[in-house]
Amino acid sequence: MAKKCNHVSKIVKFGYRLVDGHMNSAVDLYGCTKCDKTSKKPLYNINEEFAAPDHSNCAEDPCFGCKAKSLQLSTGDANGKRIMSSGAFDRELNSYYSATAQGIEPISTKQKDIDAAVRVSNDTGVAFDANTI
Repeated sequence: MAKKCNHVSKIVKFGYRLVDGHMNSAVDLYGCTKCDKTSKKPLYNINEEFAAPDHSNCAEDPCFGCKAKSLQLSTGDANGKRIMSSGAFDRELNSYYSATAQGIEPISTKQKDIDAAVRVSNDTGVAFDANTI
């Protein structure tokens, strides 16, 4: 007599459905990770009961699901808001080189610091040097 499998579902085949003019992905076929059974519906042990998790204590001690809900993922270095474009970087660097060629030594290579150093130099008539501050 064959041993009964305690099925664990996996997706075997994806497909697409046209719904209201949009292509939506959908699962065409499920399979079991432990045996060769396949089905149009997810496989699970029918004798196993699935209980909804108890979230009554999650305010003080959040469960994994509640922690994962509040997780914020970052795009890292690909985030265009934090990384300046190469054109802006080149303009800023050229501005810094131009200031140092005039004897001005800004606090940093940031455009606001370069502009401030040039402004102080023009106002005082003496090249600004951040190293002497």
